[in-house]
Amino acid sequence: MTFDLQAHRGGAGLWPENTLEAFGRALALGVSTLELDVHLTADDDVVVHHDPTVHGGLADARRIRELSRADLPPSMPLLRQVAALLAERGADRVRVNLEIKYDALDASGLTSRKAFVERVVDALRVDGLVPRTSIQCFDWGVLDRVGEAEPSLARNLLVSPKYLGGAGGAPSPWFDGLAVDDDFITTAARQGFTAISPIHGSPFRSGVDDPAYQPFTTAELVDAAHTAELAVVPYVVDDAPTMRHLVRLGVDGLITNHPERLRDVLADEGRSLPPTFPGGAGNLPPVRSVSST
Repeated sequence: MTFDLQAHRGGAGLWPENTLEAFGRALALGVSTLELDVHLTADDDVVVHHDPTVHGGLADARRIRELSRADLPPSMPLLRQVAALLAERGADRVRVNLEIKYDALDASGLTSRKAFVERVVDALRVDGLVPRTSIQCFDWGVLDRVGEAEPSLARNLLVSPKYLGGAGGAPSPWFDGLAVDDDFITTAARQGFTAISPIHGSPFRSGVDDPAYQPFTTAELVDAAHTAELAVVPYVVDDAPTMRHLVRLGVDGLITNHPERLRDVLADEGRSLPPTFPGGAGNLPPVRSVSST
């Protein structure tokens, strides 16, 4: 199976994240999956953006869910525009890994799990993206509803220690009432999920060369997931030494802000690389580094 090279938000370390520019450049570079985030507008349009507000912080009153498409910046694409870009480039082999940005701690500003999932699944059906799309989320209830709405969609559980426990020892609100075993892999497999995407380690922005680094994605975790027939695609891995370490552990893919670095690592490890899908020269501005979080 080809290693899954996922461009996080289209390659947020190289280009403006979650934009058509980023996705187009990632296709030209050569990735196997475009990773992106979605929210709903007031009119239930599915738009690609990471934060719940237009400009980022929760203090921003301009919540996407309360705005129409016309109120949003033109740089914020619809999911439909990403589908059109894939078709324009003939990138039939490139997959989409879509994170439903449901926040179990701030759901009042969004909508119900069921309604959010239904709108996204409808959009994927309209644009013919269901066979090539995986849905990822930290919220177990969202993924359960994805399975109910469209069983053929792959479901990837995002995993970090902070989402596995609640305050004061209470169950995590991200479980949506599901009884999750201490061995979360067992429960994820029982729910029929396709993959887990664990945080690679801590400090998050660090890596294996940092003496203070504590791995979360270990050889034991990878082996346990594979035994349970779950793929393992850690997030967000940006430094070459950690990429190389995880590739050698046997992970099935990596989500990265720097797909160009991961291509170099895979080439050095003798792995096959995803094909490129370049556009016209006018569609490919020079590579430029941008800050990302």
